[in-house]
Amino acid sequence: MTSRPGPGIHESLQSRGSGVPPRSQVQRRPSKPTHALVQPDCIDPTLEDERPPLPSAGEATRPPPRGRPPLFYATIPHHGAELPLHAFPYQPTVTLPPPPRPGSLHLRDASQQHRILPGGTGVKDAPKPGGPEAVVPPVHFAGGKPADLFPWTGNNAEDTLSESLVKAGVSNKPHIMNESNTARPSLINNLKNKSGLSTLSTLFVAVLEKRQQTGRLQTPHTFKPPPRLTLRDSTREQWLHDLANPSTGLRRLSRTIPHGLTGKVLLEQCLNKSIPLPRALWLAKCVGINELRAHKRKGQAGTVTWGRGWTSSVEQFIDGVVGSIGQGDWKARITYALQLATHLYKEHLLDDDHFLDWIVNGLDTCPSERLFVWLLVVSISHYWSGIACCRRRGKRLAESLCNQLEKIYRLEDLSPYMAVLQYLENTIVRLLATRPACLLLPTTWTRYGPLLQRLAERRNQSQVMQAVRRLEQRNARLLQSPKNIPSATQTPAGRVYRILDAVDYNKPVRIEDLSLDCMEIVLDAPKLIGILLQWSCSCFRDGSHRIYLATRLLRRWDHLGADVYEGVISYLRDMSWLATGDLSILFKIVAELVRSKTFATGRYLQWLIATGSVGHNTDLSSPNSWPLRLVTEIPLSGLPDQIRTLRSTILRGTAHSAESEEMALGYAEHMISQTLPALFGLYNTTTRLDETELDKLSPTVKFELGIWLRGQVAQYAEVNQRVPTKDPSVEETAAVSLLTPLEFHIVRSYLERFGDLAILADMVGIATSSLDPSVLASAADTIHYHIKAFRAIGAFDPLFTRVATRYAALRTIRFPDRELLFSLTNLARTSQADGQLSQLLHFDLSQLSQKNSLAACSPASDNMGEVMQTGSFSDDEIERILSSGTSMDQQMMARVLRKIVGNLEEHLAKDSLHFRPHHGWFHRLRSFDEPTFDMVANEWLILSLMAQRSETLWVALPTLIGSGCMALATFLDTMRACVAKFKSSPTESGFQSALKSLHILLPSESFAQSCSLQDAYRYRLEQRRLCREAEGRLMQCIGEIVGLGSMISPQRAHAQLSNLLCSTPVLLILKDRLISNPATMSKLNQEPFSRYFKPSLEALLDPHGHLRLSEKSPEEQVLAIFALASELSLPICQAAIEQVFSSDTISRGPLNEALPAALLSAIKRAVEHEQSSGLELLANLDVALTDQIRQHAEREVINASTFLTAPFNNEADASGIVSPAVVQKYLTVIDLTSSNRTETLDQSAMLLALIERLKGIAQVLDDNKMSVLDAYAWLSALLRLAVSHASTILSNATHQHQTALMSAMTALLIHSVLGTYPMITEHIFDVTVFLSDYISDDVRFHVTRLDGVRLSNDARCVFILGVTAPVDGWLVLAKPVNPPLNPTSSQPPTPTPLQSQPSPYQSPQLSAAGSATPQQRYLNQQQQRQQQMQHTQQAQQMRSYPQFPQHPQNKMLPAQLQRTPSGQASQSPLQQMQQMQQMQQRAMQPSPVYSQRPTPAAGQAQMGTQAPGKLQIRQEREIRQYPFVQPRWEILAESSGNPNANETAINLSLFGARKV
Repeated sequence: MTSRPGPGIHESLQSRGSGVPPRSQVQRRPSKPTHALVQPDCIDPTLEDERPPLPSAGEATRPPPRGRPPLFYATIPHHGAELPLHAFPYQPTVTLPPPPRPGSLHLRDASQQHRILPGGTGVKDAPKPGGPEAVVPPVHFAGGKPADLFPWTGNNAEDTLSESLVKAGVSNKPHIMNESNTARPSLINNLKNKSGLSTLSTLFVAVLEKRQQTGRLQTPHTFKPPPRLTLRDSTREQWLHDLANPSTGLRRLSRTIPHGLTGKVLLEQCLNKSIPLPRALWLAKCVGINELRAHKRKGQAGTVTWGRGWTSSVEQFIDGVVGSIGQGDWKARITYALQLATHLYKEHLLDDDHFLDWIVNGLDTCPSERLFVWLLVVSISHYWSGIACCRRRGKRLAESLCNQLEKIYRLEDLSPYMAVLQYLENTIVRLLATRPACLLLPTTWTRYGPLLQRLAERRNQSQVMQAVRRLEQRNARLLQSPKNIPSATQTPAGRVYRILDAVDYNKPVRIEDLSLDCMEIVLDAPKLIGILLQWSCSCFRDGSHRIYLATRLLRRWDHLGADVYEGVISYLRDMSWLATGDLSILFKIVAELVRSKTFATGRYLQWLIATGSVGHNTDLSSPNSWPLRLVTEIPLSGLPDQIRTLRSTILRGTAHSAESEEMALGYAEHMISQTLPALFGLYNTTTRLDETELDKLSPTVKFELGIWLRGQVAQYAEVNQRVPTKDPSVEETAAVSLLTPLEFHIVRSYLERFGDLAILADMVGIATSSLDPSVLASAADTIHYHIKAFRAIGAFDPLFTRVATRYAALRTIRFPDRELLFSLTNLARTSQADGQLSQLLHFDLSQLSQKNSLAACSPASDNMGEVMQTGSFSDDEIERILSSGTSMDQQMMARVLRKIVGNLEEHLAKDSLHFRPHHGWFHRLRSFDEPTFDMVANEWLILSLMAQRSETLWVALPTLIGSGCMALATFLDTMRACVAKFKSSPTESGFQSALKSLHILLPSESFAQSCSLQDAYRYRLEQRRLCREAEGRLMQCIGEIVGLGSMISPQRAHAQLSNLLCSTPVLLILKDRLISNPATMSKLNQEPFSRYFKPSLEALLDPHGHLRLSEKSPEEQVLAIFALASELSLPICQAAIEQVFSSDTISRGPLNEALPAALLSAIKRAVEHEQSSGLELLANLDVALTDQIRQHAEREVINASTFLTAPFNNEADASGIVSPAVVQKYLTVIDLTSSNRTETLDQSAMLLALIERLKGIAQVLDDNKMSVLDAYAWLSALLRLAVSHASTILSNATHQHQTALMSAMTALLIHSVLGTYPMITEHIFDVTVFLSDYISDDVRFHVTRLDGVRLSNDARCVFILGVTAPVDGWLVLAKPVNPPLNPTSSQPPTPTPLQSQPSPYQSPQLSAAGSATPQQRYLNQQQQRQQQMQHTQQAQQMRSYPQFPQHPQNKMLPAQLQRTPSGQASQSPLQQMQQMQQMQQRAMQPSPVYSQRPTPAAGQAQMGTQAPGKLQIRQEREIRQYPFVQPRWEILAESSGNPNANETAINLSLFGARKV
């Protein structure tokens, strides 16, 4: 039988006999050699050139041969072109033409006839010569129907020669038998009565039923797999070549399939022989059938083992082909291998789970060279749908793709991988568009998220970018809140603080962008102004740059229309700055606003008078007297006369009256003019006055002094007509400042002392017009020192440009001074100047080094002996040594260095101010050999530190560092190395040496006495840079010295440590490190000496000492710190709370229990008052303590949601329900205290509580007792708990609990009420997907069985659980359930109906108990079919009417039309009467011909017993449906059985198939 597909019929139900010639016409290879004698009168099938061509599509073809009837419900096509084209199994696509008739004379049309496909009779005869004969054109009637012509099949009567046929020939005259009588007498009596019409209809129905019954296919199927034989190698090769030849029929080849073609060998033979894919698939099925039947004796395990082995063979085959990339015709080989594997997968001849998992694993582990091929494999639609249809494999696919993308993105040069990168990105975009849930990877999103962001940026497509953003939001919702990004910074104020803290002062500050960023967060102008002022004056931030940044922002907002005056006054009236704010900073901001005429001074004075704030309190030191104090701290310059008069009137009678201010201003001007006589034109100066009085002046007087000094500096200039420019040929006329370096230093010191950096910037701008290189160098150092403040003011770039321009102009007329080059180089490096200026400075420095080399012949050591023996330290002798040669060895350089340091100490002892030569001496000594000098200087540092000569270092280091001969960081590294040596044998002297050396590093004003003013200022600059270093090396050094001090016992050392750590420089360093890196204190708290930092943290938290933290107990300290916590103080509070819990005192005594209790009390208070900042203090606590806090918060959430599991009364229970907002605060506590080893006290109790509450939410939604949004507030809390504990509670839970949780989640997912809320259902879906990663396959199967029908209709549940529709799910057997003839007789076992079977959708990745591989399913199908056949045969023997039991038998009908089986006894007259009545009812019903298709009746009819003497009531039998599974391996295109018998692999009698 053949397998030509019928229209619309599944491949497994192919028509096996329609439109195909009989077996005798199938082509066979000749068994005799080609040189044998040719027999006449025979068509030669080998004459290809003489065969007529096939008819065209437009030609009229003959009707198809009748042949054997189609047995699979296929409709016989009426035209050859209507036959469907199918890839495989291969079948002819046109109707075969009739053979030529003997004696035909119409040979002229032979070339237009159909070509006869070669075939044979099955007998190995020699080919016969002769060409094809044309068919005689038949006579056609008017309708186009041919007369007396039918297709030749070879089995007709005229084709069989016999004696009678030869003598009499063939006659079409029908043979009529003589009838002795008519049927009228036997039927007329039944037709005369009233029921005659019914009887006649019954007659016709009986005829139809008889015809249908006799036409049914009753014979059992005789399918036998093609046998395998052991053949020689040559024979096997010939057989394979025949198989590769499409002209060789499969029926002949199926007789002898070579043995030994199995597994990978079979596939390789198909590849090497280029066997067509349909034939290769046929061979694989033939071999597989035999292998399965051979392993069937071993039971189901043997079949499963063979199936997995076969799948592994296919995988190894593909691996081998993929490994041959680049060898020969590898593209065609890979194409064939993938097509063959795809066909095997489509036919379900592989273990789908194993095969798909192997594909994903291959993609994950493949090298970049073979990535393109594996992406091609994954992109095949059948594989893609199988992998991405479920979460388990889809997650692995997403991770594999992201891993490959990460490997390529790491490469520096992407050009060789652009093609595969584009393909990979396209694949990820396809997954992102079709299955974004596969990319829900919350645990690894920090790794894969940036990759997808980069992909979206490379694509630059709005759809892709939007999809990635949405995916990032979904992953972030599943992530636990990271501790490094606390929730307090997500408040509007916290976000503004983050923006202000993140300003980069190494680049120009764009006030416009900064102001807009702040305004986007907070739209309310007064509130935004208050936030800015709080940040500016907070004691938890440091730096004068805050004043000028806030001033510029306020001026910008005033320009945009905000009422800055009202915002500032409102903030001052609120007095929120009282606890942690610095009022003097606020007044400086107001003063800068007054200067820029942004703050209405007159309006404020009017308000001051109207409110009566003048007479309330004249003590300006009180915080409540800020209104009057503000009047005394604003500048007077620029104010109108009437306002100055009003101010004088208000201050009259106070300590800050106008008269006293004028007197103080005059005295200060006189004092300053005495120090700068040339600047003020004084020639007779008196003795120097005490300048300490300047610090006592009011801010108003200081502002006026600054403006006065600026005016004097601006006037101290002259017009020069030959000012150089960058162009050497061009000179200009401009004002040139006459400031000397000393005058510049003095004016700068006054302005820095007054804190007026805005006026300092103006003064530096005036000084940049000087032609003195030393003044320009000092200006560059000043700009460098105040870089943050000048950036905030907006003056840095203009000032830097002026200095650089003047440097470029000076170098055109003379070589630049070294000091200018050194200062400008450091400034350019810090400000990241353009490369042209850096190259110019580097060139000049190199030229300077060459210039310093003198052209002397002898080294300096030749003239050193006499000097060294004298032991003199005079300036002239040192000068003579440095000028005596061009080279110096290491030993001699060390001696000279000690000579210069000794001379410096001698000058300092004499209190001499002539320190100028030492700066140049150090530089000249280093110019001999820089590497040697660095080595000598390092050795000198080590010797001085180990010998505890701190005074020598105190004297020499400022000059060494100021001259650029040594970096301060070098001294820091050397000191840390010495401290490490001191720790090996700690002594008090070593600790004192380290402590003094540390004071050298800390900023101090005392170094100005040991060096020149220029060197002292540069040394301060290096100290500041070292304190603000991002690496925090100075803080590490402080910790090491504290550790050294803790090793020695004297109390004096401990007191010195306390004083050191509470000093202002150390506090500023610690504050800066805590703000920039909050983890700094965590590292220090791990050391045993961390208790020494407790006073420092208390001083940072309470700089004014109002809280008195040192006098409180640890419990009270915890409560106070929680109350003090805010967005600004959070880093310091975290360090303080961590230090409290890490202290040694809390580990002893009853405090161990009291402290956690106090912490929990503080947490409750913070939750109740919605203090999010206090909750973030939990982030860095001890893990054991955070576990207690987290468990407490979890219990609060669970207890608060108890009402969901109990009957809910809106009025009675509403008062006892906790607010969802409070629950969200507890969730914040849980997130902040979560850790990698998150554990609960009772995991099973937590899981059961979650299950009950999730079910309760579903019930509440069903009963409509709560709004959806209120229910979602509780649902989100429960989902957060489930996500945070998923890895622990699900991994250790039983299958029953896992099933219950997943059932509750899926019930919420498909809940009808939530269907109109897509965001809520998406959240539930994401959490369910995340939870499904921790459950087993058995749990998925059980969840599917519990509610398979509803879940199978939801695509989301199908994706989560991995359930897929069975391949044969659409096939069922509908069988009637017959009542037992004898109730006491035993009945055969009834097959399990479809309703009692597992869910119609079954997971493909279940275990052997829950699901089966394709081979397991095959074995189960075979057993099931056998049981069904036995049941069918027994049922047919027991029932009287197979198809239509409602039709009664008619006793009056002829015997050949009776439907009574032969084994049944005759009926009584009463039964005949009952049948007649039933026939009358039957006649009024539709014809049973229209009821052939079985209907899935679900109900079961009541089967009553027949009472004696009563009519039998027609009974309806129940129709049950049973699953049917097709035998995939046995669906062959050709088999070797009898072509006339039922040789199909499926028992067609189960389908009620008929012969046509």
